[in-house]
Amino acid sequence: MGASSFFLQSNYIFLAFLAPILLLLLLIKQRDKLVKLKKLPPGPSKLPLIGNLHQLRDLPHRSIQRLSDEHGPLMFLQLGSIPTLVISSADMAREIYKTHGLVFSGRPALYAAKKLSYNLSALTFAPYGEYWREVRKIVILELLSAKRVQSFQAVRDEEVALMLDSIARSSGPPVNLSELILVLTNNIVCRVTFGKKQDGGEDKSRSIFHEILHETQDLLGGFCIADFFPWMGWFNKFNGLETRLEKNFGELDEFINKVIEEHLDPRRPEPEHEDLVDVLLGVQKDSNQSIALSNDQIKGVLTDLFIAGTDTSSATIVWIMAELIRNPSVMQRAQAETCIYRCHQSPIHKSERNIVLVFFEFF
Repeated sequence: MGASSFFLQSNYIFLAFLAPILLLLLLIKQRDKLVKLKKLPPGPSKLPLIGNLHQLRDLPHRSIQRLSDEHGPLMFLQLGSIPTLVISSADMAREIYKTHGLVFSGRPALYAAKKLSYNLSALTFAPYGEYWREVRKIVILELLSAKRVQSFQAVRDEEVALMLDSIARSSGPPVNLSELILVLTNNIVCRVTFGKKQDGGEDKSRSIFHEILHETQDLLGGFCIADFFPWMGWFNKFNGLETRLEKNFGELDEFINKVIEEHLDPRRPEPEHEDLVDVLLGVQKDSNQSIALSNDQIKGVLTDLFIAGTDTSSATIVWIMAELIRNPSVMQRAQAETCIYRCHQSPIHKSERNIVLVFFEFF
């Protein structure tokens, strides 16, 4: 009797361990059936829970390209609990946006982006809808119109000339072009947006603002577990991410608040040109606007301008210079075209011709 009881008890223990495994296998099988019923695009095989996250290496864009080469221009990935459609063909993208543009018109509300864009007030992260349409209209007509962009031509010319002059006067070790161009784009965006540079002085070192901006970009582009497993947002309290995010947002908010206060100060000298903070504050006071912009919404749009306009612009210029260095014949054509263009401008531009040539000849 004792042996029989022991045998039954052992079976119950075995079944207790076996049941969860059988249930998991049943769920996986059921999920595979649902995937087939949904007729999802082709994609690599997935692991339970994490999906395809293990297939994204240190350079995710290269991993995705490799997977797309294998599975086609329309590929399905399961990134944690987030279903993801990867489009790697211009023709496929054109077809999808032509027929399903509304479905793909928004961006996911990422953990860091939601905080740093003032609860998705920035145009880049705002969900598609009435607010997005109105802010887009303001940005296109008031901030990025051809007339407005042209009004800041002198700012761009002056900052480029200063950078080229610093290269021409350099007699030490080779300059860090990437760093110089990042400072250049930061200075241009700051002068256009805030009305003044935020550099570190004559040595052109990064200012506190540049360090804040660098941290903001790291947070927006870095890995966050809550973006792939939304129910694990609590984990950011323990891994240090939430502390970093709160600190960076506090510094960013303090900086923008100070800029807005300076622009609202009645003792502020009359600027030579309206900067973009002036424009947005004017829009806020305009009773004819369809929406009344709050201060947080203004700050969201400003954050968009200098986050989206600095690193992207500098990276583009650095890649252009790298390609020119790799193709000397194209470099010579660029030198000649630049010289011809400058010589046909006003006399002040003729004095800059040698600086431009020094910039090209430096490489």
